[in-house]
Order: sequence, then C-alpha cells, then structure tokens
Amino acid sequence: MSAQPLLSVRGEAVLEVEPEIARLEVTVAARHPDRAKALRLLNDRAAAVDGILDGFREAIDKVEITAVRVSPQLKSRKPQERISGYVATVHHSVDVAEFARLGELVAQVADQDLTEVTGPRWALRPDSPVHRRARIEATHEAVQRARDYAQALGSELTELLELADTRLLSEGRGAGDFGPVAAAARLAPRPGAAAPDEFTFDITPARQIVRATVEARFRITPPELAGIQTQREQGVGPAGVGGNRP
Repeated sequence: MSAQPLLSVRGEAVLEVEPEIARLEVTVAARHPDRAKALRLLNDRAAAVDGILDGFREAIDKVEITAVRVSPQLKSRKPQERISGYVATVHHSVDVAEFARLGELVAQVADQDLTEVTGPRWALRPDSPVHRRARIEATHEAVQRARDYAQALGSELTELLELADTRLLSEGRGAGDFGPVAAAARLAPRPGAAAPDEFTFDITPARQIVRATVEARFRITPPELAGIQTQREQGVGPAGVGGNRP
C-alpha cells in the first residue's frame, strides 16, 4: 500500500489594532565657548526636561538616556585645530502609555531651550497579547485551508506532521511573525492656544498592523480522483465544495 499523500499549506493572519506605546526621542543641547559652562548649561536644561517628565509620570512607561555627547567646535577646517567652543547633547527615549496627555507633553518639552522632540513612533509592547492572538489565528487559518483542499480532493486530514513559522519548512530559515508597523503622528495645534504653557497638540494614534504566517504539513487519506473527474464531466463540484456549473 502506498504511503498517505502529504498536503502543505500556509496560514496567515492580519490584525489591525490600537497602539500601546508612543515613543518620543528628546534631544537637549547646550553651546558655549567654555567646556565646563557648556556642561553646566546642558545639566540645567536636562534637569528642566526631567522636571516636565516627572509631571507626566502617570502617563509615562519608561524614560532612558540613550546617549550623551560633548564635542569641540573648530573655527575652521584648517589643520590648526583652533577650538571656538563646545556642543554638549543628551538624548532621551520616552515611552508614553497614556495618550490623553501626549500632546501636552510634546508641547511642554518642545518649548524648552535648544530641545528637539521627534516622534511619536507608535508600537505595541514586546509582550503584547496581540502577537499571540495573531499566531493562533494564523494556525487556525492553516488548518481550515488544509481542510478545504482535502475536501476538494474527497480526502480527510489524518495527521499533522509539521507546523512552523513561515520559511522554516520551505527554505529552512525565517520567521512568520512580523512586528507592528510603526507610524509617525500628524501634529496639529489645537485652536485657541494663546500662550506656550497652554499650547498643546492633537495627536491621533496610528493603528498598528500585526501579521503572522505559519506553514503546516498534513497527511491526508487517498484522494478520490476518479470521482472528481466524473463530477467535472457531469458539471458538478465535489460534495460540499461546489455545485452545478453555469
């Protein structure tokens, strides 16, 4: 008796969900001919930004200092290396989880001297249940697709041989769970803002697309190919799959 036929399918899931995190990049800078004074200026301005962030503590998930840089500024490009001053910068990464005050936070931080705000970049948390949900839905879709193909052949699924992220079966590498698509926000001032401390932004979160893809291989019962040919000649589809052709 010949071995049972194999059936390989791919299951996909695409979810559109609200973001969980808004990530801001904040850069504070200071310039001065004297290096020590440049550092003191930077420290004062960074402390002012920290004070603003402390006022939004309930909305912020995480604050990290990602880089500090102090560099000399040369008077010219000639080889004398004559220094005219120093530039000092500190970079913060701020993860905001409560979006209701996000526009207010951006406006207050951006109002500080020599402070640059970039973002937000929208994302899901790495441990978000959305990733698991996408993987489960992709698996269910693979099983249903295999059943549809088997039914079209007059067969039934008998055994699952393999289930893997996409390309692990077909090419031996890769992963089937793509991360959320990041998107920048459109910033627009709210009407009626008369002073810097009252100014804010309307920031609409960008929905995230989460994709998961799996590949599966099944054994199926021998197909009833002769019956399928007879049904085609008679103008009818396999039972439960189609009907009379027009």
